Amino acid sequence: MELDDLKEAWTALDSRFKKNEELKESIILEMMKSKAGKQVNKFIKGDIISVIILLLIIPLIIFQIDRGGGKYWAWDILMIFAILVACWGACWGVYKIHGLMKFDFSKNVSNNIYCVNKYNIQLKQETKITVYFIVPVFAVLGVLAYATMKATTPLWIFLICIFAIAILSVYWACRMNNKNISSIMQSLNEIKDLKEEE
Repeated sequence: MELDDLKEAWTALDSRFKKNEELKESIILEMMKSKAGKQVNKFIKGDIISVIILLLIIPLIIFQIDRGGGKYWAWDILMIFAILVACWGACWGVYKIHGLMKFDFSKNVSNNIYCVNKYNIQLKQETKITVYFIVPVFAVLGVLAYATMKATTPLWIFLICIFAIAILSVYWACRMNNKNISSIMQSLNEIKDLKEEE
């Protein structure tokens, strides 16, 4: 009789232990989903804000061209290039948002990993275009525009500060993006591992 009682107690204890393990895994899974989801939402919100800012900048640049265009050829080219960059940036932002909106925990984890990897590749392409093309062209056109306008020393200092801020901003954004993408991927891989164990 004692052996049967012992077996029953052992079975009940084992059942409670399994339920606790399942509950722990469920809580960890939800925490990982929440963490990854919040970081993906940050990227989406950041891109939406960027698109809105770029769309608001376009009319300001057009107003600037209308107000002072035709006096200095380099300034006009700089403003036209700025409009092209703003249009490209807004379209590129919408494209990135569209891809990242496919991130959904109701689908399988592999789909979410694919969405984040694709977004990461897009961020790297964006960084390369910005660092190797947009910033240098802006720098050259800015110097040409200031030279043709015979800008004063304070304006030259202002231009140097703007480019220093632009370079530091790109560097900081790259570091933060890499850190956040790594965190999202770590969460997704842990979710995948937990689901495979089930």
